[in-house]
Amino acid sequence: MIEIILEILKTAWFLYLDWWWLVNPPILFWIFITLWMNYIQRKYLAELEWSLLEVRLPREIEKGPKTAEQMLAGMWSIYDSAIDTLYDIYLEGVVDYYFSLEIASFAGDVHFYIRTPKTLRDFTEAQIYAQYPEAEIVEVEDYVKNVPRNLPNKDYDLWGTEMLLSKEDAYPIMTYSQFEDKPTGTLVDPVSVAVEELGKLQEGEQTWIQILIRPTGDEWKEEGRELVAKLIGKKVKKSPSNILQMLSQEIGDFGRYLVSAVTFRPPEASSLKAEEGAEAPESLMLYLSPGEREVVEAVEKNIAKPGFEVKIRWTYIAKRDKFFKPRGVSGVMGIFSQFKTVNLNSFIPDSRTKTSAYYFLTEFRKTWRKREIFRNYRERAFWENGFVLNTEELATVFHFPTITTKAPMVSRVEARKGEPPATLPVE
Repeated sequence: MIEIILEILKTAWFLYLDWWWLVNPPILFWIFITLWMNYIQRKYLAELEWSLLEVRLPREIEKGPKTAEQMLAGMWSIYDSAIDTLYDIYLEGVVDYYFSLEIASFAGDVHFYIRTPKTLRDFTEAQIYAQYPEAEIVEVEDYVKNVPRNLPNKDYDLWGTEMLLSKEDAYPIMTYSQFEDKPTGTLVDPVSVAVEELGKLQEGEQTWIQILIRPTGDEWKEEGRELVAKLIGKKVKKSPSNILQMLSQEIGDFGRYLVSAVTFRPPEASSLKAEEGAEAPESLMLYLSPGEREVVEAVEKNIAKPGFEVKIRWTYIAKRDKFFKPRGVSGVMGIFSQFKTVNLNSFIPDSRTKTSAYYFLTEFRKTWRKREIFRNYRERAFWENGFVLNTEELATVFHFPTITTKAPMVSRVEARKGEPPATLPVE
């Protein structure tokens, strides 16, 4: 087998030597485009102005996640509105608009923020006021500036990570409709759990949670439909969506045939080929168990709503003499674990960003990861593709506290605004 592999590599090398003048230009052009787009987009974002808005609501507010979902559906309407021409993409570095939904606790004092491009501040406030007319929205100084930039250092330590979905995007997490107590109709508010956990922090401790959201199109829904077809055993012929996929498919087929020829083995027929004269059922939906049917229905319901590309990161920061990992880390992991469903989806820490290291150079690697997660949080970096949550899932994870949230340390509007009396004389 080793001789066969070496023979293939040798043949490929001689082919490259003969055709390098045709192979190299596309590769070099791809490298140039990648580096150029990285530079021009970072330049564009560095020059973009942002507003950090703190949202405060009265204590007696009763609007829950459903209201937040309507607000997010309004924010989704900016989809594909930033870029007009190829000039915008390749020469100006314009990227699609995105927002940051944030919850921050400072020694147990919990605040809710929305970070928006300054050009979209009026639009963002309009979406909030449309659903929460009682809200007070204040532009505030960015709280990340309250600690030194060079964390960790001799005074402060931190722990942080980004979160991922454990399965494909089309599988939903537990949403607010499932947090409802059916007999009484009372919502067991997941944000109340978050506020309670964040309210336990002591002096010298901070926890920041950041949910970056960018409206996305229907590509993820197509993947969801393919997943449903797979789950129910429906035969769907997937055709290449573009020329690159078609070429990739053809090259893959050629490679398989080449290996078969070198090893003197003809391609094997599919083991799933139906017997002659037998007809396979169009779908296996009738044969699914109740649990399998529930999964299919949940996926179909999930892809029926607009989606946001999402990246979640969070960090626990404390002075070294106050740093207590069981309180600062386990509490936040508990917040995200409440959205888990065994047969559907859940949030898990991203092992590539988690500020832990094992086996070798552990302290150096942990320090590097801590600085990386802190820098990305400060910059609200959204370079890599995120996973997709629909508006219902996102509203479950982030919405403003309701009357059921009893934690005393949530920033609130202390007095509701009233309209002037109609009989008030006007000069």
